Amino acid sequence: MFISHRALDGSRRHRLAVGTMLFLVTLILGVGLTFGAFDDGIGWLMRVGLGAAAVSVWTVVWWCVRYWYAAYCEGRREEPVPEPGFWPWLLPWAVLVTCFAVTGIRALYAGDSQGWFSLGAAGLLGLPAIGGVVGLLYGLVSDARSGRRRTAAPARGVVGEAERPRRDWGPIG
Repeated sequence: MFISHRALDGSRRHRLAVGTMLFLVTLILGVGLTFGAFDDGIGWLMRVGLGAAAVSVWTVVWWCVRYWYAAYCEGRREEPVPEPGFWPWLLPWAVLVTCFAVTGIRALYAGDSQGWFSLGAAGLLGLPAIGGVVGLLYGLVSDARSGRRRTAAPARGVVGEAERPRRDWGPIG
């Protein structure tokens, strides 16, 4: 079915184009990594690395298809199709950090001092993850110590009525 560009609004057309282009690029990358992982002339560690990269790229391909489908179904279905979460984009990044770390450690054990470059790259790419994990653990521990529970705030006012501003400034005067 041919879809006219005039029939689509700008944001939807943009999301369709982005989803399609991301899908094509990641599909080509996934096919290349998959064929590379099945090459007979590589070692087992390289095969594992290429296989992990291929799996992570295939999850991004799946995300692109879901993103495109959510944009495509907008206005065509009664219920909205939710856009996919961001987690598949974390897998290629994690595989890259792991590959840099393994390459650096292997180079240092072999006596090559250039392994420090790979370890440095893994460290720089891994710093946001380390900060995120530390922040998550701190938040979980502080919530558990204070006994706070994450519950939804009770609804105030009547449905359809505009919420009035809160003024908890204390006594005036």
